[in-house]
Amino acid sequence: MLEHITTLPAERVQKIKAYLEEHVRPHLERDVSSYARGRERVWLQYEWDLKERVFRQGLKLGKLWRFCKEIYPEAQLGLISRGAIGITAHRDDSYANYKAYGINLGQCKWQYNLEYPGYMWVPNSRKINPPEITVMNMTGGEVIRFNCKNLHAALECSEDRWSINLWTVSPKFLDALKNQEEKSDEDHIQL
Repeated sequence: MLEHITTLPAERVQKIKAYLEEHVRPHLERDVSSYARGRERVWLQYEWDLKERVFRQGLKLGKLWRFCKEIYPEAQLGLISRGAIGITAHRDDSYANYKAYGINLGQCKWQYNLEYPGYMWVPNSRKINPPEITVMNMTGGEVIRFNCKNLHAALECSEDRWSINLWTVSPKFLDALKNQEEKSDEDHIQL
């Protein structure tokens, strides 16, 4: 499943990018994923630790998170990336539920291999075989909804490209997220 939801107006894209440059860029770190080695990124709300397989505290910016919730009201966490290093074909890790939203803020070639129809797992006998491959030449402002368990990639990205991806958490990891939320709440208690 791949759906083009809307395209943000160019003026709004520029305002969002200016905000990200000022408030998010100082928090960017190098990606450790083998699919995006060296990409600059930061997690919103909560970070999924690929190695330890736990949630950690992510970047919390109220104004940015309100914008993300306009796009995907159910979102529980997000990932912001910046720059020319995209990500090769991959499926999002098990923390992520099937439905994901992507907000593209710059030029890139986005590739999507539709194998799982809808937003769920299906047995091999119900997969689309061969997968339907879609390549989108994005210029900035595109908002898409997709099944993140289908192979997808962001390639040939411009140096000034920003991307925001949003997810809900897979049911099997909701307790882990709740534990991190409680821990985060405890960290904010003033004595």
